[in-house]
Amino acid sequence: MVGIRRYIVATLAVLLCSVSGVMAQSTLGSFAERQSRQLSQRAEQVQAQLQSAREAYVATPSDSLAKVIHQLEKQSLAIGSALEKLAATIEAERVAAQQEQEQAEQLQADEATPSTPEPTPESEVEVETLPEPTAPTEADPEPQIVTEEEEVRPEKEPVSEELKGLFVTSMRRYKLIEEEIAQLFQTYEIHYDSAKLSRREYDKATSLQVLDGHYKNYLTSLERCAAIADKIVERSDMLFASKTKSLLGFADSLALTTLADSYTASVEEMEHRAIENLSGNCIDTDLAIYPMKLQKTVELEREIASHIAPEEVANINQHLSAIDTTLALYTPIDAPKRSDAKFAPVKVNARTKHKAVSALPQLKIPSSGELYSITVANYASLPQSTSVFRNATPLYRERREDGRTYIYIGLYPTANSAQDDIAYLKKIGFKQPTLVMWRDGIRRDDFVDRNATPAKPRAAMYRVEIQTPAGSLSPEVLDVINAKAPRKERSKFSSDGTTTFTIGIFTKEAEAKSLANAIANADASVTTKVVQLGK
Repeated sequence: MVGIRRYIVATLAVLLCSVSGVMAQSTLGSFAERQSRQLSQRAEQVQAQLQSAREAYVATPSDSLAKVIHQLEKQSLAIGSALEKLAATIEAERVAAQQEQEQAEQLQADEATPSTPEPTPESEVEVETLPEPTAPTEADPEPQIVTEEEEVRPEKEPVSEELKGLFVTSMRRYKLIEEEIAQLFQTYEIHYDSAKLSRREYDKATSLQVLDGHYKNYLTSLERCAAIADKIVERSDMLFASKTKSLLGFADSLALTTLADSYTASVEEMEHRAIENLSGNCIDTDLAIYPMKLQKTVELEREIASHIAPEEVANINQHLSAIDTTLALYTPIDAPKRSDAKFAPVKVNARTKHKAVSALPQLKIPSSGELYSITVANYASLPQSTSVFRNATPLYRERREDGRTYIYIGLYPTANSAQDDIAYLKKIGFKQPTLVMWRDGIRRDDFVDRNATPAKPRAAMYRVEIQTPAGSLSPEVLDVINAKAPRKERSKFSSDGTTTFTIGIFTKEAEAKSLANAIANADASVTTKVVQLGK
């Protein structure tokens, strides 16, 4: 009886230990498995959110979406690391429980085997002892439980493929915006060149209609340049704000704090110097700064690419080499010197508006711009009638500081626009119509500023005047003129019943006198004289 009683007690003890161990392992395993299931569900949710964010970024890229994608990637990596640790823990628990179960079954089998009966009460009773617990080895590691705190603070990971893909996508996005701005610059350049061309052609215009056309095109081109410049500045401000924030975010992820500080300092210094150098010498300072700032930003992009996507560095270098930081497109274009005066070409009317010379209006000189007119006479004492001006209009008068009154015909915006009327005045009999210019309210004799250093005196010029009562030149006189002055200008005008012909201009008085003597010898009925011009 005693042996049977001891056997039952031992068996119950073994079973109690086995059940206790199994219960402990079951409790530990259920906690780890429950935690693993929860993290797996969370991993699925994060992956779904990450996929949705990536699809939204491809459709409409933005910095906020890029930041969400970056955070979701970090969270996905943390959850994956925690799941791996939980899987190792669950596997260790399973192996430990299986080993304990096998030991319990082996002990139970040993107890069930019939033992040799004791020969005498004094015989020694063998007591079955449980094996001593062994220390965990490398093959049988100590079970570890991953806590929630370890999940949210994962170990630092190297640059991931997701981060690299996000950086490359960001590069492509901003490259598209830069190309859009580059197209705006091309359109700006077209209108800028058109304004420069119109400004050059304005000075060459020989008629008011052509001149007005160039002036309007000049103004229209500059207005379009200004509108496009506003678009460029607005778009570039958005580009730099977004791209800089994105690049500095990548720099922060890579712990490149010194790179961000140096970029900010270099951009501020560049803008400060550019504003100082360009002020007053540039159409639009913000427009001129754009390529300089773009160069700095692309250099920052290249530095970050060397850490995340080194294979993109060559493309970024090529992009840098194509950025034009010259100021060819931003140099101001001088505005045409134009006043508010109503420009009027020469006309000849049957009836004159003003009968007396004293009734002619005073010439109004604009305070800004340029104004041209043609002077045809000057008087110390004014004649009574305007008939001496052959009914030419519009007529103006100006009393100068020397006390003489000068008579002008026509108003013009440029010297070229007056040339046709000068020729016309000569044709209708005016002896020496001369172009006069006023700039910003100051008259310029012979286009030399009166307040400037006096110019060298011009060489004397001469012409031959021929008076004949017949009203025409004889064939003999024409032969002399054709032989001795074939390329000289000829003109004719009548006054007080006498017809006067002019030949020349001659730069040498001897040549003019030689021609005058030859004409007098050819026809004794004519009177000739040599007149010095510009006295």
